[in-house]
Amino acid sequence: MKKFFLIAFCGLCAAQTVGATSSLAVHPSSHTATGVYNSDLARAGERIFIEPLVVKDADIDNQITVAPSLSPGYGGSTLFQTPIALEKRLTHSFSLRLESHYEDVQTPGGAHTGFQYFGVQGKYMFYENAPHEIMATAIVRATTPMGYSQAGQGNPMTLYGYLLFNKGMGDIPVSWIRPFAIQTDIAGITPFGSSGPEPLSPYVGLYDFGNSARFDGALEYSFLYLHDVVGWNVPSFLDQVVPAIESRTLINESANGHQGATAGYTSYEINYQTDWYQIGLAYQTPYGVDSSFIGRRGMLYMTFFYGWLLKKMGYNSTPF
Repeated sequence: MKKFFLIAFCGLCAAQTVGATSSLAVHPSSHTATGVYNSDLARAGERIFIEPLVVKDADIDNQITVAPSLSPGYGGSTLFQTPIALEKRLTHSFSLRLESHYEDVQTPGGAHTGFQYFGVQGKYMFYENAPHEIMATAIVRATTPMGYSQAGQGNPMTLYGYLLFNKGMGDIPVSWIRPFAIQTDIAGITPFGSSGPEPLSPYVGLYDFGNSARFDGALEYSFLYLHDVVGWNVPSFLDQVVPAIESRTLINESANGHQGATAGYTSYEINYQTDWYQIGLAYQTPYGVDSSFIGRRGMLYMTFFYGWLLKKMGYNSTPF
């Protein structure tokens, strides 16, 4: 795990931002979505990336994110979760984020409700390439349990080191391929201290993986890009829609009885982008040794880009 944090630390502290600009080749029509291109959405050249649900976001944003979900668990239980995050851009290349996670587990023996953790994150974009639609970012994140209910128990502290990479396919000379993009991250996860047995594991299927590596990936297709950049005639009800498939794979690296075990899930999504918010609907299916650790579930995903909203109202939330 040390190598992950070393790489992430170097990305945060030593790398230099390489920027490039390009003019937007918008093809006007009666339903062009050029207002989206004037916003603060994640943009590299002519590419606007989605705010991903599974993969970490590589852009530097002013945003609020809420993602409620409901899923079945073990033993006739149900699990309702709502991650909540606030990100504040401090410079063009750096932001801080505060986050928490509300959880409500209904079991045959009663309910367990509370905030699961509190987290803080620093994010640094160390490379941008507009002509090739590339972003590369490093993140260092720490979480700690909060609350006194069983829903809030866990390791006293967990550290995460991430490397993130976004790439749009707009530089490929095939028109129908150009709207594709990928977003990926690789993370090293190291918990500190011992939480003892997870009290809710019979109901939500939690394996304590300990030290672990995580790999996230997203493949998306932007009808906005197909219409406004490539120039294809896309129906107005589709030109701000971005379907996507995302996945997460967690690999245990601790000699705790689960070494080498793998668990994860796949997320099938429809996203709708405007200049100041994104709404997504997802259906997620788990796989691996702990294949019910989230259960099959539906999720509503909402991100509000409050910096751009404030600008539209005549305020400037940040000088960058």
